[in-house]
Amino acid sequence: MEWNLEELFKTETDFYNEIENIKTELEKIKQYENIELNKDNLLELLNKKWELKEKSNNVLVYGSLNYYKNIKSEEMINLKTQAEKLNSEVESKLNFIDLKILELGKEKIEKFIKENNNLKIYELYINNLFRMQEHIQNEETNNKIKQNNNRINELLTKYNTLISEMKFDNIEENGEQIEVTNSNYSKLLQSNNENTRRQAYLSVDKRYKEKQIEFFKILKEIYELRIENSKLENYDSVLEKVLMKENIDKKIIDTLIKSVNNNLSLIHKYLKIKSNLNNIEKPHIYDFGIQHNLEIEYPLEQAINIIKETVKQLGQEYIDVVNILLNGHIDTVLDENKHQSITFSWHTYSFLNYKNRYIDLKNLIHELGHIVNYYMSKQKQPFIYEDSTIFVGETASITNEILLNRYLQENSKTKEEEQYYLIKQIENYFLSVYKQTMYTEFESKIYELINKNSLTPQTINEEYMNLIKKYYGDDIDYSDASCVEWIRLGHLFRWSYYPYKYATGLMISSILVDELLDTKTLTKAEYIDFLSSGSNAYSLDLLKKLKIDLTNNEVIENGFKVLEKSINKL
Repeated sequence: MEWNLEELFKTETDFYNEIENIKTELEKIKQYENIELNKDNLLELLNKKWELKEKSNNVLVYGSLNYYKNIKSEEMINLKTQAEKLNSEVESKLNFIDLKILELGKEKIEKFIKENNNLKIYELYINNLFRMQEHIQNEETNNKIKQNNNRINELLTKYNTLISEMKFDNIEENGEQIEVTNSNYSKLLQSNNENTRRQAYLSVDKRYKEKQIEFFKILKEIYELRIENSKLENYDSVLEKVLMKENIDKKIIDTLIKSVNNNLSLIHKYLKIKSNLNNIEKPHIYDFGIQHNLEIEYPLEQAINIIKETVKQLGQEYIDVVNILLNGHIDTVLDENKHQSITFSWHTYSFLNYKNRYIDLKNLIHELGHIVNYYMSKQKQPFIYEDSTIFVGETASITNEILLNRYLQENSKTKEEEQYYLIKQIENYFLSVYKQTMYTEFESKIYELINKNSLTPQTINEEYMNLIKKYYGDDIDYSDASCVEWIRLGHLFRWSYYPYKYATGLMISSILVDELLDTKTLTKAEYIDFLSSGSNAYSLDLLKKLKIDLTNNEVIENGFKVLEKSINKL
């Protein structure tokens, strides 16, 4: 399967022409800067703003997707760079609109909304503006923020290039030399051969240690720029900035970290069981990728059939959208020119390197959940609200993962196969809840070290190893553990406080599946309504459509009860 991006732009010429058209429109919109707003020209101005933002978003999506498809091409790097610069310019030049609204004051704007019903569509956006008022800055400050964001984008491009250019030592397996690459590394760690796993792990570790200083400088500068931006926008921290934008209560993260730490013994127990199943007395950190001595391949055509059978449980409307998106909206092709270490979805498009493994099947149905969510919202919401927040969007994708595992367990042909999928179900908790919470703790520790002016290559490595040992437990041989593994965690570089949303997403999705299929206290229509809501309400309010209140500590604790039951069954 490959993308067909012609829905965005038929040719690169059209892409570049659109950039010029948007720049022209940005000049025209300046006429509003000195106009006194009323109920009619406010509507006109807001319509124009979101029309331009939609156009620039299409440019950004097209430029970025083409880049990730061929990160070694200078032409594609330029495509992405031009798109990012335009997007930043649009944000900066349209900022005066928000400032004019705030200058008028909430009372007058609310009067305009009452007098002009067509403004009603912007009510949530306007209310949010006043909620965020103290964090909206003048043009001079925004230009500095823009410069910082452009520099962050340059650093991310440098990071992506360094990752793609990494060359590792060959390893020996059964007398043959095997080249270790970004694309086959995870598969080598799944090998049942201990020497293969160890050699691959150390080969990658060696090269990253050689390049550590380069990566460290990139990460440190990115984080310093994010701290500077948060201060420029009157936030106490980057975390406060991230949570404020989605109106998320900080106690959700605090509760998550506390609950996970209180339940570390569960995952320690699982890792011990897994080591016993694989006859490993004292496991190393690289021993936990083994596929439990059961190798099942899922060719793409078979994977698509499994996915279609899985999502039948969500109803015909869901199936119809899946059939649309399987045609031209997912890129699964193996290609060395593609970015090798990430899987993602953006707009109605998904990106992965499909290699017929269980993880690829899981990633495919996960990413499909994201783009179904976006597609449904796009059909029923205006552009301003068509994109779900990441916090809510993870529910759509992780629900699909849980449904997949249920389907595979129920259709297992042998006890061994059923056990295999049970392990995968537990692994999902390990990867999505425990490790993502660990990454969240690590990110907070990085900011803490920077604020204390004590972030160095040595301290970042020490903090990472401390967390690894806490989360993996005492029954592990850490002699070969990589203290520079953090370099390969792309989300640490690309986004701020992203991983915790996977953890809360799994907890929410576990309850959701139970409500949909077991207790039947949630209807398919209610779930489709949730998927079609985009961001037309705050995240926590949208979750209430699923009858889930995440500020209730029991939600997370109930998730650990599900995990405990699965581990006991194993």
